[in-house]
Amino acid sequence: MQTSISPVQVYPATANTLYIRSITLGPPPSYYYELQEVTVTPAIAEQVDPTDGSIIVAAQPEQTTVVVLKNGNVNMTEEQWDNWQAGPASGDDDYQLNAISANLGLTRA
Repeated sequence: MQTSISPVQVYPATANTLYIRSITLGPPPSYYYELQEVTVTPAIAEQVDPTDGSIIVAAQPEQTTVVVLKNGNVNMTEEQWDNWQAGPASGDDDYQLNAISANLGLTRA
């Protein structure tokens, strides 16, 4: 799971994304996390020479670059675990991302 976060300085750059993956089911569960700098380079349209129709610049698709700035393990607290509602309406991904963001001192964007 991943979420955008308010930018935070993590040497040598700025993290803008939190990625988490569950590593134990608990209670309470533990997660592997990464603070990432994610950059999206927009697609480039093909440019053609109007005089002879030759290609000046080839088309390029959108590219996403991910740089991992920091990683580690973090746990959900007992209180967070106890307050996690069961069932499909609980928004499991959002609950986990909110809990782990809070535990790392991050703000979801």
